[in-house]
Amino acid sequence: MYKVFLITRWEYLTRIRSKWFLISTLIIPLVMIAFIFLPTMVFQDSGAEMKIIGLIDNTGILQDEFEAILTQSYHLENGQPKYQIIPLRVRSGEDPISLGREMLDSLEIDALMVLPVDLIDSSRAEYYANFIGNYREQNELILALNTVLMNVRTRAAGLDPELVKNITKQVNLNIIETDRRTDQQTGEIMSYLLPIIFVMMLYFAIVMSSQVLMRSVLEERTNRLVEIILSSVSSTQLMSGKILGLGLLGLTQLTFYIICGLAVSSYRGINIISTLNVLYFFLYFGLGYLFFSAIYASIGAIFSSEQDAQQAVSIISIISVLPLLLSSYVVAHPDSIPTIILSHIPFLSPFFMIMITGIGAPPFWHIITTCIVLIISAILAMLIAGKIFRTAILMTGKRPTLPEILQWIKSA
Repeated sequence: MYKVFLITRWEYLTRIRSKWFLISTLIIPLVMIAFIFLPTMVFQDSGAEMKIIGLIDNTGILQDEFEAILTQSYHLENGQPKYQIIPLRVRSGEDPISLGREMLDSLEIDALMVLPVDLIDSSRAEYYANFIGNYREQNELILALNTVLMNVRTRAAGLDPELVKNITKQVNLNIIETDRRTDQQTGEIMSYLLPIIFVMMLYFAIVMSSQVLMRSVLEERTNRLVEIILSSVSSTQLMSGKILGLGLLGLTQLTFYIICGLAVSSYRGINIISTLNVLYFFLYFGLGYLFFSAIYASIGAIFSSEQDAQQAVSIISIISVLPLLLSSYVVAHPDSIPTIILSHIPFLSPFFMIMITGIGAPPFWHIITTCIVLIISAILAMLIAGKIFRTAILMTGKRPTLPEILQWIKSA
C-alpha cells in the first residue's frame, strides 16, 4: 500500500506542476465564463455608434412614421437615437437602388432599406448591407416596420392603432425552474447552456486525465522505464498508483471548475450549481474516470507509439462527444425513453447524467441504475486492463494482434 501511495504522490505532484496542466485548467473556466457572459452582452448591447439607414420609400407614406418609431424605441448608451434615416431621393431616370449601393460601397450609409409600392399588401421589403451578420439590428428594423404596417392597416380598417396595440400586446415569459428545494428564476439561454457547460467540464476532467494516464504508460513503455519500475513494484501497484494519482489530478481540476462556477453564479446572483449538483459531479467523475482510465491505460500498454494510440483514442473520443451532439434533445426531453437508454451506456452515462441532473432532479432509480452500470463496467474494465497491462507492458518488437488482445480479455 505504501508503494501505491508513493506512485500516486509522484504522479500527482509531477503532473500538477506541469505548465501545460495549468494552462489547460485555466482554459475551461474562461470558456465557461464566456458561455455565461457573452450571450447576455451580445443581446443586451445597444451599440456605441449611430447606424445610418438609407431608405427608399416607394409607398410615399411610411417614411415619417417608420423614422418616428425607430427614434422612439431604440437608443444608444448616451441616450441618442440609435438609427438615423436618410431618405434617398433621385433625379428622374436614375436608379435609387444603384445610388444606395454606391453609398453602401462608400460607407456613407450602414444599410439600405427599399419599401416597394405594394408593401402594405405584399408585406415584402428589401434590405441591403455590406455585412448582414448583425441579426439584432435587422430584427429591430423589421419590428419597427411591422409596427408601421399594423398602424396603417388598422387605420385603413377604421380602428384605433393604440387599441389594437393593447389587444395584441405580447406576453413576456419569466422562466422559473422549480424543484423540491427552491424556485430559481433564470433566462431561457442560461437554462439551455448550463447543462452543456456541466458536460464540457466533466468531459475535459475525465478525458484529459485519462489521456495523461495513457501517455504516461506509453512513455514508460517506450523508454523501457517500466522494466526498472516493475523490478520494485508489481504491475497492479503501478497501475493502481497511476490511476489514483491522475484521478486526484482530475479531481483537483474539477474542484477548481466548481469553485469558478460558484464564484460566477454568486457574481451574477443566480444559483448555477447547487450542493446536490456538486455531489453528482464528484460521483459521476469518480465512476466515469475509473471506467475510462482503465480503457486508456490498456491502449497505452498495447501500442508502442502515440500516433497509433491516438487513432484508437479518437474512436472513444467521438463516442464521448455524442452527449454534446444530442444536448438539444436531452435538454428538451430529459425523461424520454431514448435519453434513459443512452444514459445507461457506460461510455455515455457520466456525461448524460450530468446533463440530466443539471436540468433538474431525476428519479432516484435513474441515479441508482446508472451508478450500478458504471460500477460493474468499471470493475470489468479494470480487470481487463490489469490483464492487458501485465501481458503487453513487457512485450517488445511486436504489436499484439486483435486475436491476442481478445484472448487476454477472455483470460481476465
